[in-house]
Amino acid sequence: MNIDKKRANGRYYTCGNPFQLEPFQRWAKESDLEQQIVLEPFAGAKNIPQLIDATQLECQDWKFYDIEPGAKGIVQRDTLADFPKGFNVCITNPPWLARNSATRRGLPYPESTNYDDLYKYALEQCLINCLWVAAIIPEAFIRSGLFQKRLCDFISLVPQKQQSTNLENKKRETSSMFEDTEHPVGLALFAPSYTSDVRIWRNNKLLGKLSELRQHLPLPSSNRSIVFNDPKGNLGLFAIDNTVTASIRFCPPAELGEYQVKTQCRSITKIGVPWNVDIDILNTRLTTIRENTYDVFLTAFKGLRRDGCYRRRLDWALARSIIDVENLQLTMRLE
Repeated sequence: MNIDKKRANGRYYTCGNPFQLEPFQRWAKESDLEQQIVLEPFAGAKNIPQLIDATQLECQDWKFYDIEPGAKGIVQRDTLADFPKGFNVCITNPPWLARNSATRRGLPYPESTNYDDLYKYALEQCLINCLWVAAIIPEAFIRSGLFQKRLCDFISLVPQKQQSTNLENKKRETSSMFEDTEHPVGLALFAPSYTSDVRIWRNNKLLGKLSELRQHLPLPSSNRSIVFNDPKGNLGLFAIDNTVTASIRFCPPAELGEYQVKTQCRSITKIGVPWNVDIDILNTRLTTIRENTYDVFLTAFKGLRRDGCYRRRLDWALARSIIDVENLQLTMRLE
């Protein structure tokens, strides 16, 4: 299947194996997986049951559906329009397709949803119809605020370097979750009842609970006197990590030289701040946030850094809050 057709169906086949990780193994036990008939509503080439088998987990049986089956034993059905009923457990890799990408490429997109990505609509259908749901979805999901009442665990799936002496294997130093994309991915685990908090993982490492990590963020700022993409700004910002290490930082605007600020740019910019800024303090503040939150609230960018972590991007909202900390604290004292 060519890449355009895969995009049209939001289809990327699963290749890595996140089901061997500790949080999924616990979820499988709690959902009584061995006694369940498990639904895979977006079955693709039936890779997920093979991965489950590889971890020595078992279930009573599987039921497979897909709009365009990629293997024998899959029932042909548009499960977004006609979702299968009567299943307690669903393990899936739902279709991913951003609405703006579909529009740009002339691909069909369901008119029955207002979600900006197909995976959100697919995940909603899974949660409406199934008690236990495990879904491989974009890592950015954890910052969306969606469907968190039943979310018990979210795992950022970071490919691990493989040690090999085989020359051909050395050409691919990391194991990729998908064949056709380097998009940062996560595994979301949902339970039947409301959860008090969400455990956040990076592979098998527990980073903390979502509410605890949020406490390390500065207060949100609505200070519009801080202007991004200002050609005459008095503060520079490299907002995306390079391919080597965590390199996002504030800098003097002179360091950007004759760089032409672009209105829509989100990687390098100049910022107009109506006071004298201390760049060292800003960078210290940024570093502390990154260390304490493990970058959970920075958008994962396509491609791994040389240090084995996802590249990250600092969005304007968080950057504004970092810059505006003193004003926010002063306002709180006055109130």
